[in-house]
Amino acid sequence: MTARTRKRVSVSLVLLGLTAALPLHCRADEDSLALKLSNSLANGHPLLEIRPRYARITETVKPEATDAWTVRAMLGWQTAPLFDTRITAQYIYTGIIGPENLNADPSKFSSSPYPLLPDPAHAGVNQFYADYTGLPSTRLRVGRQILRIDDQRFISDVDFRQTPQVFDGATLINTALPATEIQLGEYRRMRTVLGALNNLRLHVLHLAWNPAPEHKLAAYGYWQDQAATGAQTGFGNNANRITGVQAEGGVGIDENWRWLYFISWAKQNRIERGDARIDADYNRAGMGLQWNRGATLWGARIDREVKGSSNGTYGFQTPLTDYYGFNGWALQYTSTPAAGLRDTWATLRGQVGEFGMFIEDHRFRSDYGSRELGNELDANVTYLIANQYLLKLQHARFRAGRDAAVKDDVTKTWLSLTYTY
Repeated sequence: MTARTRKRVSVSLVLLGLTAALPLHCRADEDSLALKLSNSLANGHPLLEIRPRYARITETVKPEATDAWTVRAMLGWQTAPLFDTRITAQYIYTGIIGPENLNADPSKFSSSPYPLLPDPAHAGVNQFYADYTGLPSTRLRVGRQILRIDDQRFISDVDFRQTPQVFDGATLINTALPATEIQLGEYRRMRTVLGALNNLRLHVLHLAWNPAPEHKLAAYGYWQDQAATGAQTGFGNNANRITGVQAEGGVGIDENWRWLYFISWAKQNRIERGDARIDADYNRAGMGLQWNRGATLWGARIDREVKGSSNGTYGFQTPLTDYYGFNGWALQYTSTPAAGLRDTWATLRGQVGEFGMFIEDHRFRSDYGSRELGNELDANVTYLIANQYLLKLQHARFRAGRDAAVKDDVTKTWLSLTYTY
């Protein structure tokens, strides 16, 4: 037996002796902990989503049409609670299927012959966080996570894109007060819909109160310092604060009819070293009627949103918004013009069993100078198959107005099938 072998045997015997010398209750505790960990994993559930999508985009300023298939696949696992803690881990892969007749890079928009389709290939961690619920009426979430606040006007995951927008940080939600939710958040990094990791400082304070069923009041403050948003304004520093209030809800007229309302106001100012021109207001008001009986629903409404302007030098910016939830699916206003933006739109929607339909007509004008910027018609049809497959056909048609800075008419069509488990 060599000296090295004798040494290994001696170490092994020592370890065995120490293990044997451990009190029985310590070994039992270790076995119990291992069993609990095993049960937490085994009693969890999978997270699976697959979404192939076809897109065709034409623009008058581009000689070619974007004509491409992309796919999103997300796979993850959420454990059962252990010591008041639940872990969620999710991986994402997005890719382009077949010929790449598209431009997925915004920096190449001016040089590419193809219209922009911002769904580049990406793979990595989509979500990875821990939820702790050991405090009364409180949930603490730490890690990479999706944020969707209110109607997602100011903070969203932009789920329409194949790669969603996610944030690295901590979220604290408390519901101790009756019919009230308090949300605090601190985030230091985000992954964009293009797959890029950007540093930021985002602070969230959100208060929501339900004074009566189907009615919600909210007050909020969002502090954001992210240099990467400079492309939206051309400013060297876009650090800003958004504070505002919002009310929404519905009033039953009879057993089938409901009147819907929405009203919101916000103010955007610079913070710290933000550009002095950052100073603009936001407001939105809307109302509608909804008829519902069983699995059939029909609704119509009209809304008007104003992203204000500071005398034509700065328009109210929403860099973390759900771009597809507002100002049209053709994405002509991902950045607010310096003259601001007024968007007036009418919506018709319906649901009959598993079929859904949606039509929306937008009219765009500048807030400063009231210039005619264009109009857009959006429509989609959906069909839910076996509660797991959602088939969706969407179409957007934007036509530039007489006062638009760039006369670019845009038409976009998407066909997607989403499987969710």
